[in-house]
Amino acid sequence: MAKFRCIQCKKEFEADANDPSKRCPGCMGRYLELISGEIKRGKSWSAKSYSVR
Repeated sequence: MAKFRCIQCKKEFEADANDPSKRCPGCMGRYLELISGEIKRGKSWSAKSYSVR
């Protein structure tokens, strides 16, 4: 769980940080600011997903 603040209506709430469809429960806005917690990131764009011989 992480704490977010909606940029549009300024409401603070907690939500699952890894949920791809996070929305503000107040105004249903998608633009959120992370206040506390950590968002798990995937591999970097430069990471190779195959082996080179």
